[in-house]
Amino acid sequence: MARNQTLIKILNEFRAEARLSLNAAHNNQTRDSHIVLLQRKQEWLWDDFDWPHLRVDRFIDLQAGQRYYDMPTDLDIDRVQTVEVRFDQVWARVLPGIDAEHYAAYDSDLDQRQWPVQRWRITENEQVEVWPIPSENADPVSLEGRLKITGIRKLKPFVSEQDTADLDDRLIVLHAAAEHLAATGASDAQVKLDQATQRYAKLRGHLMVRRKFSMFGVGSSDRVKRVPIAVYKA
Repeated sequence: MARNQTLIKILNEFRAEARLSLNAAHNNQTRDSHIVLLQRKQEWLWDDFDWPHLRVDRFIDLQAGQRYYDMPTDLDIDRVQTVEVRFDQVWARVLPGIDAEHYAAYDSDLDQRQWPVQRWRITENEQVEVWPIPSENADPVSLEGRLKITGIRKLKPFVSEQDTADLDDRLIVLHAAAEHLAATGASDAQVKLDQATQRYAKLRGHLMVRRKFSMFGVGSSDRVKRVPIAVYKA
């Protein structure tokens, strides 16, 4: 009962929970459909919760005059949580959303530049647009001007027998077995679904960050509240 279990192991566990033959030869005709069911269940569970162990940081070095940047290939663009830029030796928050009021201040279409960037958005072709356009290149030594994107990464391939699951094997198996038993009209399908639901709740409870409590409402604030702006017009 752990993460990073192989597909073949999870497939065998599913057969046991669904009361199917453990003899691979007896499941040749349904093997592919069972694998698709396991894949689909892992994808649903991945999409339903921001699993902390799948939260990653990916970095992009900003370039002077470059407005759009490709997303890191293993990061899901719809699961981006925060974007920060390295500026003055700290990570400053880059806020989401670029509206008309921002373009009125620094018009990216006119190549008006400033340092550091302050906002970001996802474009229709799934790139990241930063605003204003950077007026400097990122420094590879000091890391000034490096963009840090934090979010939930995509699932690893789960197709070949030796591919490993990103999520808990027992969680995937119970959900898949519950659906299979329900489809076949098994009387214990609800029991299996209840087991899957309980395990999901238990795992989420262990992984969710507990909120910090302060008696007098005193808490830490963002280190960088406002960033001085210097206008650059090309």
